[in-house]
Amino acid sequence: MTDAFSDGRSDGTTAWDVDIEDVLEPSALFDGDSGQLSLDVRKTFVSLLKKRYISSEHHPTDWRIVIDNQQLLESRFNDIFLQLVVDRDYEVAYKRQAVPDGGGTFPTVLHDTTYSREQTVLLVYLRSVFRSRRASGEESVFVDQSDLIEEIASYRPADTTNFVRDDKSVLTAIDALSKSDILLKTPEPDRYRISPIIEVLLPVGRVQELIQWLAARDGTPTDAWEADELSEAGTT
Repeated sequence: MTDAFSDGRSDGTTAWDVDIEDVLEPSALFDGDSGQLSLDVRKTFVSLLKKRYISSEHHPTDWRIVIDNQQLLESRFNDIFLQLVVDRDYEVAYKRQAVPDGGGTFPTVLHDTTYSREQTVLLVYLRSVFRSRRASGEESVFVDQSDLIEEIASYRPADTTNFVRDDKSVLTAIDALSKSDILLKTPEPDRYRISPIIEVLLPVGRVQELIQWLAARDGTPTDAWEADELSEAGTT
């Protein structure tokens, strides 16, 4: 595991050794500006607020700024009751709602994300595929749109007759996960790469919740899903 307090600098310093003047900009950026962060750090802060996540692969500049200014950015997020999560193994950073000690809730600026039944099926399926293929040695995990359509089709009631509507729902779910950068487009039509963020977004407990949610709505996870989750649960 990568050392959480070292970014591998050749001079032996860490992100925390950077002079504060390197990231604080004394000149105002607009009339009445009292902000303390430099322009680049502010831009990255906004990117983190707007995007589901940033990664070293797709947002290299933002990722570097996060690594170099993690404490400052964490402080800014904490001011609005959010936590900045930086996963150096998968090289992704994202925000999540902070939870008060002792229970209760904080005011939130985040919007709740409600997944459709089709999206839920795909999320659990994608995570299972990702874990299985990474365990077998694949560095990048790809999936075809036809596989996703087939997986969701296995959940259709036997008496389904409106296939046009159902197919449209599947494509809508795939498009939504693509826009969230969970499914990453490739040069090949109808082929996607599964983002490593799937591992971070869906820990064991969350996957089990989704499986139970599907089961309560007459959806039964495949044997492969159950075996994967039971095996994983046994190792935690």
